[in-house]
Amino acid sequence: MTTTSESVLSTSLIDDDKLVVATLNRPAKGNALNNELVSALEVLIEQLHNRRAPFRDVRALVITGAGDRAFSAGADINNLVGLSRDRARDQMIAGQKVFQALETLDLPVIAAINGVAYGGGLELAMACDMRITSSASKLGQPEITLANIPGWGGTQRLPRIVGEGRALEMILTGDPITAARAYEIGLVNAIDDNPLSAAITLAQRISRNAAGAVAAGKKAVYDGLRYGSEHGYQIEAELVGDRCATPEQREAVEAFLQRKKPQESQENQK
Repeated sequence: MTTTSESVLSTSLIDDDKLVVATLNRPAKGNALNNELVSALEVLIEQLHNRRAPFRDVRALVITGAGDRAFSAGADINNLVGLSRDRARDQMIAGQKVFQALETLDLPVIAAINGVAYGGGLELAMACDMRITSSASKLGQPEITLANIPGWGGTQRLPRIVGEGRALEMILTGDPITAARAYEIGLVNAIDDNPLSAAITLAQRISRNAAGAVAAGKKAVYDGLRYGSEHGYQIEAELVGDRCATPEQREAVEAFLQRKKPQESQENQK
């Protein structure tokens, strides 16, 4: 295992460097997302996108929070005090771009929610492909209680995941929901007493599949959501065509057929 630590973000390479665990490292502040931490995430995402050392062999990313109290309590309010209209808008656009880059990584990204995920923390979790939470966690978009709304993609991703009515209830009341409710409405994929271990296990399962096929699956889903089903159908067909032209796909099909032949032979003898 290779571990690197920075002041606000730590990363660990495990599973023969195929999996990176990124830990939001501000436990005394509830792992709140200040400008420094968002910038550190941006650097990590860029390194993963370009497969820069030490991440050349990485096949999946898990994001969690330090300590046992919070995945992330949200954006650091200190970074929002006294902002002008233009500065506030620019800061939201900058954060949106980082989370968009995370969502469009050609790797599976799983959030291991080990405590509260509020505001920007929930927005970060929703920019991941999947979410696993502890039973004690609470999730919410409380910005309305500060006379504002989510600004890092929450108004867009939350209704996409749970539907408009449930999203609006969370956004307009600011009330947090329990892990059980989050699972019930599809906001999280699973509840586990050890969300980090469960997230790593899921990442390892996905990583056993062809990396190109995993990337294609992500692209097809997100392109369809972003640009509409008509475009989604087109890109799906194009990506299937691309995959069928790869040696790894042809080898996988041949291996499947070879495994099937003995079974067919046995059935014919009966």
